[in-house]
Amino acid sequence: MSDYEAVYEELFTRNLRRYLSMRKSIKRRIDRVLTDPYHNTEFLGDVSGKLNLIGCRSTRVDRNFRVIFVICEECRNIQGCEFCFCENLPDKAVVFLTTGPHDKAYAMK
Repeated sequence: MSDYEAVYEELFTRNLRRYLSMRKSIKRRIDRVLTDPYHNTEFLGDVSGKLNLIGCRSTRVDRNFRVIFVICEECRNIQGCEFCFCENLPDKAVVFLTTGPHDKAYAMK
């Protein structure tokens, strides 16, 4: 039973359809994140010259495949977070932003 509510952005669902062969692995990873989003996830920050991912987290699906998401209770307490996905969501919500190979996921494409 998951403790958190899942919210899926359009980019995430579009990429989920694109990477059909990874769907089962992604689903298993999402279930783990919803159980405990802080376990085995990486907090992302500002990387100069790239997209500002302050407030986001990532988790590995396999060696090169990532899921990028935001935990609303954490996002609300972060200075400089540019995402406003959590405005009307409960604290126990996880917003899944994108999934894909490492470079594409971090570019949010």
